[in-house]
Amino acid sequence: MVEALKMTGGEVEARGARLEERVYTGLLDDIRLGKFMLGQRLPSETELAAQYRCSRPVIRAALAKLRESGLIVSRQGAGSFVTSGHPETGSGYASLESIDDIAVYFSFRRVVEANTAQLAAENVQPGDIEALRALVEKMEAQADNGVATVESDIDFHQAIAKLSDNRFLIETVAMLRPHWLFIGKFVRTLGRTGYRIGKRDMTGEHKAIVNALEARDVTAARKAMIAHIDGSERRVFKGE
Repeated sequence: MVEALKMTGGEVEARGARLEERVYTGLLDDIRLGKFMLGQRLPSETELAAQYRCSRPVIRAALAKLRESGLIVSRQGAGSFVTSGHPETGSGYASLESIDDIAVYFSFRRVVEANTAQLAAENVQPGDIEALRALVEKMEAQADNGVATVESDIDFHQAIAKLSDNRFLIETVAMLRPHWLFIGKFVRTLGRTGYRIGKRDMTGEHKAIVNALEARDVTAARKAMIAHIDGSERRVFKGE
């Protein structure tokens, strides 16, 4: 009778994996929703184990997954901290300090990139459209294979900025790169299914931008770019 009530090794492993995923998802949501600010120390393993009613090894596994995603860092003797997106040397912008900073980042991108898209629509040539479509196809293939698209996404937006023929807009988009990479990690942590769905939406948004540029429609290009940045913000904050 006692033996019948015992879990098999596979069942124990599956239960541990589910607990790890629950802790990981809970901490991820806490970071995304601002309960833990960027740069803030997380509760200790003991405190988290009590909060989630699980063992410390489960907590360690969940924290390891967050570290692998680049969302937290561990400091010996001090604990685990939410990363703050420190920019690369040479960037003109300070590191992100809070979830509010991320919201402001998207607001700033709307202002800047609506203008890059408008100017790009005035200057674009057929060869530019081919290059942009190639980048969209590359991102689509990467998303289908579960590969991070953030580098290609930045390349896409920088290519549009270059078409604006305005050095300050070009340099501004380039300066956002370290923050862009950091924020892209939030999207990657939505999980394989959510990531693919979100990236399919992103592909459609990119195609709408390219179509507007090809038509040299400055109004449509502005609207398509703003709609894309709105979608990117939803994917970060709402996991869509």
